[in-house]
Amino acid sequence: MKKIKILFTTALVLICILFSSCGKGYEIRVTNYNTEVLDSVIVGKEPIIFIQLERQVSTEYRKLTSGDHSIKIITKTKKVYNSSISISKKGGGKRTIQIDGLNRISILED
Repeated sequence: MKKIKILFTTALVLICILFSSCGKGYEIRVTNYNTEVLDSVIVGKEPIIFIQLERQVSTEYRKLTSGDHSIKIITKTKKVYNSSISISKKGGGKRTIQIDGLNRISILED
């Protein structure tokens, strides 16, 4: 009985260490400060799609996996802007993809 308790306690400690050492992951959102409405924003290989973003609006956060991801922004007038984002495997946090009035795309850490 004592061996079972020791094994159970050891397994429980190892599981706790494993889960606490894993990255918490990243979340992204899009903020539109452009002069026109964004028709769609497509992020990643397994795409995360944000649609119909009015001016001066931020979306809700969505989970993003680690790795390199492309960003494609299409406006209502069918202008296309491209960028990329690199998400590390370690760590976590929130990022905001922001497009401003000069059509610059920025990745901000929240």
